[in-house]
Amino acid sequence: MDKIAIINLKGGVGKSVTACNLAAELATKSKSVLVVDLDKQGNTSKFFGWLDYDRLSVAEVLLGERFANAAIVEDTGLPGVHLLPGDMRLLRANRMILMDTTEPQQYRLRDALEHVAENYDYCLLDCPPDLDMGSINALCAADWVIIPVDCDEWACDGMDEIIDQIERVQMYYNPRLKIMGAMMTKYRRTKYAVDVIRRLSAQGVPMLRTVIRYTVKVSEAKSAHKPLREFAPKCTATDDYKALAGEVDEIVSNVDTEGGHNNG
Repeated sequence: MDKIAIINLKGGVGKSVTACNLAAELATKSKSVLVVDLDKQGNTSKFFGWLDYDRLSVAEVLLGERFANAAIVEDTGLPGVHLLPGDMRLLRANRMILMDTTEPQQYRLRDALEHVAENYDYCLLDCPPDLDMGSINALCAADWVIIPVDCDEWACDGMDEIIDQIERVQMYYNPRLKIMGAMMTKYRRTKYAVDVIRRLSAQGVPMLRTVIRYTVKVSEAKSAHKPLREFAPKCTATDDYKALAGEVDEIVSNVDTEGGHNNG
C-alpha cells in the first residue's frame, strides 16, 4: 500500500477535493483506495456522507482505542474506495496524544495502517491546514507528499514551514518520505500562477506535470457530494484529475519497479 499525504498549511487550496477525486480516478484504474480524513472539519467525510458521531473515527484509531479496520467505512458510494472518517473528535485526540508520553506520538497512524495495508493499493491521507499531531502522523506514515497550491498571490504562504517539517520528518522519523510534487489547483493563466511556479522552483520544490484547471464545476460537484467524473464527466477538471491519477500511478509504479520503496 502506497501512502500519499495531501497537505498544505493554507486552507481552501483543494486538499479534500483532490483526495476525493484522486481516489475516484484511481479506483477506475482498478486500484483499491483507502482515504483517511485527518481534518477535524471532516470535509472529506461529509463528501462521502459519513460525518457521523455515532460511528468510530480516525480519532479513536489514533488514540489506540480501536483498530483501523473497525472504523473503516466500506460503503462510500464509490466501488473500490473506502474511508476512515474524521471529525471534531480529532481535537481531543490531538490533546490526548500530546499528553501521552508512554508511547511514541508520531507513529500511531503508521502502526494502525499496517494492519490494513494488504487490503489496499493506495492510501490517501487528507491533512488539516496546520501541523497538528494528525499531520505529523500522516507524514510519518506516508511514502509520498502532494502539496496542492492554488494560484493566488498568497499561494506560497506557509510553504517554507511545510518543506521544513517534511525535511525534519525525513531526517528523524521517516527517511523513505518523498515529495511527489506541488500541484497547481484552480489554475488560470495569470501573473500569480507564473509567479507561484517561479517561487516554488526557486525553493527547490518539484512540480507535478498535472495542473487542475479552474472551473465552477469543482464547487458544484463538491456540493453535490459527487466526484467530478460522475457530476461533470466532460469538464476540464475531470480530465485533469484523470491525468493526475495516471501521473501518480506512473511515479509510484516506477519507484516500486526500481525497488526503491518498501510497499507495506
